[in-house]
Amino acid sequence: MSPAPIVTGMLRLALTLLLFFLLHTKVWAGEIALIVADDSAPYREFAGSLQKNLQAGWKIAYTDNSLRPTDRHPVDLIVTAGSGALRTALAANPKTPILATLLPEYSYKAALVEARAPPLVSAIYLDQPARRQARLLRLLFPELRSVGLLVSDQSPQQIAPFRSAMVLQRMQLLTEQVSSEQQILPALENLLARSEVLLAVPDALIYSRSSIRPLLITAYRFQRPVIGFSAALAKAGALAALYSTPAQIGRQAGALISTHGNRLPSPRPPAEYSLTINQSVADAFGLRLPDETDLLQKLLTSGTEE
Repeated sequence: MSPAPIVTGMLRLALTLLLFFLLHTKVWAGEIALIVADDSAPYREFAGSLQKNLQAGWKIAYTDNSLRPTDRHPVDLIVTAGSGALRTALAANPKTPILATLLPEYSYKAALVEARAPPLVSAIYLDQPARRQARLLRLLFPELRSVGLLVSDQSPQQIAPFRSAMVLQRMQLLTEQVSSEQQILPALENLLARSEVLLAVPDALIYSRSSIRPLLITAYRFQRPVIGFSAALAKAGALAALYSTPAQIGRQAGALISTHGNRLPSPRPPAEYSLTINQSVADAFGLRLPDETDLLQKLLTSGTEE
């Protein structure tokens, strides 16, 4: 048999396989408009991490605090960092998909409700999953029975998942809800009198710059440790904090875009997270806590993420 037909057949097979590969392999590439709430260090940290973790083919076309007209500055994806940035981008009424980051879940949902005709929008929340938080509480306090959760009218939807998560860890969730700053301390005192620990979750009304200090002082007066949601809260006087850094969120956003492009998956919590323990506060409460590194490792291997 002549070798010519064999070579022709091999070439035909190779071309068929190449065509199949091209048709069935997702090769994402495009330009991103990065809209940030301001030029502060956390947003710069996020931007740097996002840029570093984007797959070849994706690039940030520009970074600004407002969305430029898409007819003159077309992009394939809009990434927002911060609650204000998402609202700013939505106000421009774009048709381009948006990935929102560095914002609580309640802020994301409120912004979508306010938007006139939002495009495809997804998010990476700042909120740590309820089960992750409950597992941390159990690791910190093996005998803990009751946990206090203070929410505002902005975020009552946080109660149900936390109640379920606490039940799985054999703890009771006790709650108070407020609608104004004036109600925070009275509601907090009532809550602290009934619970052993205060779990702080992102809520702009309750945990504002003006309210954090009196809130922590009140908790200390009741001898109730606070578990926070940011390194700043731990530094201010919370016993511990479970949180995701801007760099960690940037890595997750870069990986998500590299995998899905602008065909965004559903909103999700942060995949990576950090733990800070304020040893001075632990000493003041007379607590002997597990090592910070060991605690984080146990959380990472516990499998309680949602």
